[in-house]
Amino acid sequence: MFDDIKQRLTGCVYTVFTPFDAEEKVDYEALDRYLTHIYATGGRKFYAMAYNSRYSQLKHDEILELNAFCIRKVKALDPQNVVIVGDPIHCSTKESTEFARHAKDHGCDLISLIVREKYFSDDQIMDHFAEVGRDAKLGILVHEMPFLSGMNGLQMHWPKSLFTKLPQVPEIVALKEDAKDYDTTVFALGLEPRIRVVIAGRKSAFMPFKPHGARAYLNGISMLDARIGEAFWRAYEAGDQKAIDFILQKLEAPFFDKCCGKYGWHRTNKALLQAAGFMHRRDRMPLKHLSDSEYALVEETYQQVNAAAQELYK
Repeated sequence: MFDDIKQRLTGCVYTVFTPFDAEEKVDYEALDRYLTHIYATGGRKFYAMAYNSRYSQLKHDEILELNAFCIRKVKALDPQNVVIVGDPIHCSTKESTEFARHAKDHGCDLISLIVREKYFSDDQIMDHFAEVGRDAKLGILVHEMPFLSGMNGLQMHWPKSLFTKLPQVPEIVALKEDAKDYDTTVFALGLEPRIRVVIAGRKSAFMPFKPHGARAYLNGISMLDARIGEAFWRAYEAGDQKAIDFILQKLEAPFFDKCCGKYGWHRTNKALLQAAGFMHRRDRMPLKHLSDSEYALVEETYQQVNAAAQELYK
């Protein structure tokens, strides 16, 4: 039923970053320009998600509005584009279902479901996915992040038993693997080809999973320009180590090592996009955006990365 979407969900998947204007309203003009840019440079798979898309800073009705805008814009660029939107980070199964129905009504391909309720049992999580899929009749991308245990409150990786049960829900098409743990990611890749696994993290961290059948990843430095992501995927498929090394060493490493390593991914991604002229780095508190002095390092790094990227674009 969802095989076509799964087959198209290969290679680089591009994050939707949510910009805010000076009044901290969603800056839809900037978002429109950014989505257009990613499409114009080769992006065909777009993903509005819990944290990169700033759902934690949005009211639930704002998330619905953002989701509708992204679906409408991405499909207007090309109806064959894949667009994924999410449910709120904390909500009931009933509300997740409402978000899934809303996404389907607007023409979305998949709903991304994140469960941040404490984990007590596999059945608890599986019942949630099954109910949303059954009632909304929309394909699901499971956003797999470590749980908080309902027994002791400690962070825990997904039990292997839970991974093996995911194929029981026919609407589950894909999984965003977000454990940042090698063994967990390898085990999750065992779901391929039934469930497409989209791996989060930098490209250098993605490479070791090629022998395990990795077929999709989140953009990382490719958020600047889809030509980076598409070139990396061609090189990955062809085994072109020279091209891979250029992207990892000249484009990815400066940003991740200098900026993300110092200030964290979520505070630097929009700062990099500001340096590139796409949107302002501001966020709503309690996520505090980089100060001017901190931003100066990102701006300097962008100039370095952009200069190197011109060689790729030739």
